[in-house]
Amino acid sequence: MSTLDEDLSRLNFEYLMLARECARSNPVETAWRFGLDKDRIEKLADMTLDRLREQAESSRAVIQLLPVYAPSGVSMGTYADLLQPFIPGWTDENSAL
Repeated sequence: MSTLDEDLSRLNFEYLMLARECARSNPVETAWRFGLDKDRIEKLADMTLDRLREQAESSRAVIQLLPVYAPSGVSMGTYADLLQPFIPGWTDENSAL
């Protein structure tokens, strides 16, 4: 495994652990912070450490980056408040989430 793959795997695992703990303690916050819908939040909350590690080692980033710009006439804070908790149209049949 290359250094990039190792770094990405470690970052993915830490991210998934954080998201899982949030899903277990506050699903509504998880939807807003991580952009997941109810079904994915429930799956994430039920994942074992081994399953998280397996997903983390997929060689793909599991982190979703949001745009860092706001439309004209809208403050960044307002724009962040209006972001949808789920991005429709994206699915991955190999993803556990």
